Amino acid sequence: MTKATSIFITNNGLSDHIGVAQVLPYLQGLARNGHDITVISVEDPAKWAVTPPAPLSAENDPSCAGALRFSPVFRRSGMVGRAQRFFVPMQMLKRLRREMTTRATDLIHCRSYMPLGPSLAAARDHGAALMCDVRGFWIDQRIEGGAWSRSNPLDRAKIAYFRKLEARAYTEAAQIVTLTEDAKGVIAAASSYGGCPITVVPCSVDQEAFDISAEARTRVRSSLGISDDAMVVCYLGSSSGVYRMDLVNRVYEAARRLVPQARLLLMGNHQSAEHVRAATAHGVTLEESEVITCRVPHAEVPNYLNAADIGLSFQVSTPSSLGVSATKVGEYMACGLPVASNHGVGDIERIVQDGQFGAVLQNDSQDEVNRVARVLVGLAQSGKRADIKAQGRKHYSLTEAVARYDAVYRAVAKNR
Repeated sequence: MTKATSIFITNNGLSDHIGVAQVLPYLQGLARNGHDITVISVEDPAKWAVTPPAPLSAENDPSCAGALRFSPVFRRSGMVGRAQRFFVPMQMLKRLRREMTTRATDLIHCRSYMPLGPSLAAARDHGAALMCDVRGFWIDQRIEGGAWSRSNPLDRAKIAYFRKLEARAYTEAAQIVTLTEDAKGVIAAASSYGGCPITVVPCSVDQEAFDISAEARTRVRSSLGISDDAMVVCYLGSSSGVYRMDLVNRVYEAARRLVPQARLLLMGNHQSAEHVRAATAHGVTLEESEVITCRVPHAEVPNYLNAADIGLSFQVSTPSSLGVSATKVGEYMACGLPVASNHGVGDIERIVQDGQFGAVLQNDSQDEVNRVARVLVGLAQSGKRADIKAQGRKHYSLTEAVARYDAVYRAVAKNR
């Protein structure tokens, strides 16, 4: 079967959490399937020095039929890094052109919006196919989340620049990948869409690494001082930007009324005292003793999720949310946790099937918050972890995700 030679280009660092969780596993799978991939990623030199990803080939992995190599572009953190970001696209384009003169390239696989300019230019100049991996409607997320304002002239210029790149990508791409069926429909209806195939690949999870484990549950609960009879409500990830921590607090409070021994587990860069203060602004009173915060390596996340009973994933419901596939939802379900999300976020209602594998909050009313809490507590007490995992596997399997990318790569190489 036809194998592809590709350059994968991303603004995310492979030494960062998102690179480890949602970039590297796909690339490793593609390399093992026989594709030859060079990765251009934007990396913090300090992090890269500590946790660089390992190249992959038959020499160090007998199961690898292809190759995976890395060509990082370094960008420092802090003030220097903020100034340097304006030069990163030029560095990316220079690196792309250098790599494309080294070996014949079938495909430029561009992840999200930041590398679009260099990718479009290099694909045109070198005659390579462009694969646009949308990863959500980033421009609209920036606007709706408040990071960019149309009243700010500089922000308006950024919006206009990336809108032009987005339109060109929809027109010129040989393949488009998006996270949700809802997003696929939005792209297909865009006036700039050129008619190329659109493949849906949600944020997926290694179902063997993220699994149900009674041993991990007992061990982690003991280490965190959580009693056996406590109902642990978990939130994994950032609390900034588009994430609705007010709903996290309100649903937790409603669950606590049903199960007084409830605890709130916050995984990520959280501080319990800060969270308690923020909850007060949401009309929720918490004691620091009931809030557990921890930050653990990605490999330890499954163990800590097993200590929980319920997983929450709420964010601002806006038009751009149709393109969202929350990684945490797949991770919760892989560990058998019933999930709560809110209406209008990607394909969540098709997956969770309100009342079957979790709950979907339809509005912000207290009656609806109480209903969602009742559903979640009931599912957590029903012993349906295996059923929830099976449903999650249908939608968030890393093996299936790699297979979909593999089919796209082979289609591009065949057409070449």
